[in-house]
Formats: sequence, structure tokens, C-alpha cells
Amino acid sequence: MSSLHLGPNSEKPPEVKGQARLYSMKYCPFSHRIRLILSYKKIPHDIVNINIQNKPKWFFEIYPEGKVPTFVDADGKVVVDSLAIANYLDEKYPELPLYHEETKARDLELLDHFSKVVNVFSNCIHGKDNRPLNEIIAEISTLLVPLENELKARGNVYFGGTQPGMLDILMWPWVERRKSLSIIYEQPKNFKDGNFQHLMKWMQEMKQQPFVLENECSSENFAQLVKDLKRGDVDFDRL
Repeated sequence: MSSLHLGPNSEKPPEVKGQARLYSMKYCPFSHRIRLILSYKKIPHDIVNINIQNKPKWFFEIYPEGKVPTFVDADGKVVVDSLAIANYLDEKYPELPLYHEETKARDLELLDHFSKVVNVFSNCIHGKDNRPLNEIIAEISTLLVPLENELKARGNVYFGGTQPGMLDILMWPWVERRKSLSIIYEQPKNFKDGNFQHLMKWMQEMKQQPFVLENECSSENFAQLVKDLKRGDVDFDRL
């Protein structure tokens, strides 16, 4: 496993026979999704971190677009895109299933809805949204209402029932980084927690899950990474 983020002059780490590999970037929320699933399902794997600003040449031989996350299964099958990888892992490694048949269609609808939150967040961290932070938080709050209502209707702590499921896990990286927006914008955020009692309870329970703790990414480190990227002076291994 490479804990350092490998660049153009690096050599490809030797593969371990019979073991899957995730090509990742430590602070990437999309890669974070897959690390969570791999940990939750206890799938044997190693992780190779990629310097996404200065990628190794050998990485393009694995995936010509050079994006993370890229998952290479033990049999050599390459899967890309976080949702495709997540679904692939759930199908191939069915222990601790992440979908329930009776709620799967609704989970997929809500994942599609949550992508709107991801887009708002992405525009913020890439400097494409110049609104005051409170306006951004107001939009995110509106987008979270259907998720709050769904959690209330299901009557469970998690969207997945008594244990986290696919929707819980794929939402989590952005929820965990929520405080980074206030640091990046250097403005206080006015998020009314009382309007989201079920989501707040969900968040507190998710934070205690061992697989979540194992893959934690602090809002402070993520915000610092975003600031460094904007300055063009980033060291992925320094944070």
C-alpha cells in the first residue's frame, strides 16, 4: 500500500496476487465512498494514492482518463466511477448487503437527489459560487428536506434500517466535510439543526461506526487542501 500520493516519477507498486486495489486520493470524497464500503464489507484490498495534479504515467495505462477512484479487482477487472464501483462491490461481495429490495428504487432516487447537494458543494470548493455562505446553506437545507422526511418516514436511525446501507454510505463523505465550507468561505454558517432532528441523529450514529472512524477525513484538513489547491501550492502528503 502507498500512503504517499504517487507522482510522475514513481514506479507502480507491485500488485498482491489475489487482492483488489483501489487507486484513490486521500481527501477525495468520491474515493472516500469506496474506502468506506471496502472497510464495511471487510474486502481484502490495498490502496494506492495518486497525486491528482501530477499523475504517474503508469496510471493512465490502467485508466486512460486518469481519474480516481479507480478499482481493480483481484481478477484484474477495472471499474471506475464511485457509484458504479459501489454497486459492483455490493453485487460481488453480498455479505452485509447495502440495498433492501423494498427500498432500493427509492434509495436510487434519493442518491440522484443528493447529487444536487454534491454539485452545490463542488461549485463551492472550486470557486464557482460567489454567493454569501448563508445563501448556499439555505439552498443545501432545502435540498436536505426530502432526506429528513424520508428518514422520519422509515422510522430507523439509518436509511439502510438497523445498519447503514448504500444511501447512508454514499452520502457520508460530504456530510463529514460539511464544516469545511465555513472555513473555506471564512464566514459563519447558519444551519438550523433543529429542522433536521432525524438527520442529526443519523449523523451522530454514523460518526460512531468503526468503518467511518477508520476512514475519517476532518473538515479542517479538507478545507486546507482546497485553499492550497486554489493557491497552486498543494502537498497531498503534508496535511
